[in-house]
Amino acid sequence: DAIKEYGSLDSEGKYSVAYGILFDKTANTRTKHLNGTLRAAKKQKKVAFAAELLMMPKDKDVQVVLLEA
Repeated sequence: DAIKEYGSLDSEGKYSVAYGILFDKTANTRTKHLNGTLRAAKKQKKVAFAAELLMMPKDKDVQVVLLEA
């Protein structure tokens, strides 16, 4: 839901958001679980991102793409 809420549609019609924005926007509610949730979703092929583990501030510009709605 946060990817749709804070992201935008890309050229393929999929929602995409920079990890830094996702991290900042969910900091008060989901920070502790964000990386675990993203890793699990990546394994289930629900999201895609070009990193094994996302870390701030190093990966703030990495795009997190929602593969299925």
